[in-house]
Amino acid sequence: MTVDNALQTVVRDGVGLAYADIGVGSPPLLFIHGWCCDRTHWREQVLALQDRHWTLAVDLRGHGDSDKPDQDYSIAGFVDDVAWLCKEIGLEKPVVVGHSMGGVIGMNLVRQHPELARGLVMVDSPVVPLPDALQPTAEAVFGGLKTPAYVDIAKNFVSTFMFRPDSDPVLKQSIIDGMAAAPQRLMWTALSDTLSPDNIAPGPIPVPALFVRASTQISSADEIKARYPGTRLVEVNAAHFLQMENPAAFNEVLRQFIKEIG
Repeated sequence: MTVDNALQTVVRDGVGLAYADIGVGSPPLLFIHGWCCDRTHWREQVLALQDRHWTLAVDLRGHGDSDKPDQDYSIAGFVDDVAWLCKEIGLEKPVVVGHSMGGVIGMNLVRQHPELARGLVMVDSPVVPLPDALQPTAEAVFGGLKTPAYVDIAKNFVSTFMFRPDSDPVLKQSIIDGMAAAPQRLMWTALSDTLSPDNIAPGPIPVPALFVRASTQISSADEIKARYPGTRLVEVNAAHFLQMENPAAFNEVLRQFIKEIG
């Protein structure tokens, strides 16, 4: 089975939450995708790790094959869904692996439920507040995502800030097109809440934590380590979607972290 076709769904308060459930072995791995993405962004990781680990790749509400209710989307809401899902299916002590917004969800998840997880991997997540110089750009993007031109705004935002000139053009276009198909209300509410300082409070993380930094990350390694004392940091030579652009390097980093935390 692959992450594309191993689909199950559970219903929480009338909302269907989809996920891929593949493999056996401990520790289990819980993969949380980023903003406007879906579980298939973890295709290479599930393929590489399912022989030794129970792997679960979720579609957050509003994304992928999960239901997409017309509502505001928040980090707190995603955290509640993921915590509920873990209890519902009996997923105990996973290593939580979150890309981008998924890493912000993961960090808030383990802070609110430290007993739930064995460890946390944040994959190029926006866990340092935006510099003042970028605030006008962020506000322009938020505003544009509320307009009828939101699809073009989203495509331009992703293309401009999430890739390098040497990123694979076919992979790049596939990611952009998939993200631009997300519901409009999801786009602007989830993005603005992800970047809210309230969701990226500094301080130690209560489980073993790793930050995997892309070469395009605007926050320096020193900034991240100072903000989250005790968090390990590794850089992978790739742009923002590093688990897709350089899966071999990322998978090795993930395997090593799993081995270290036992």
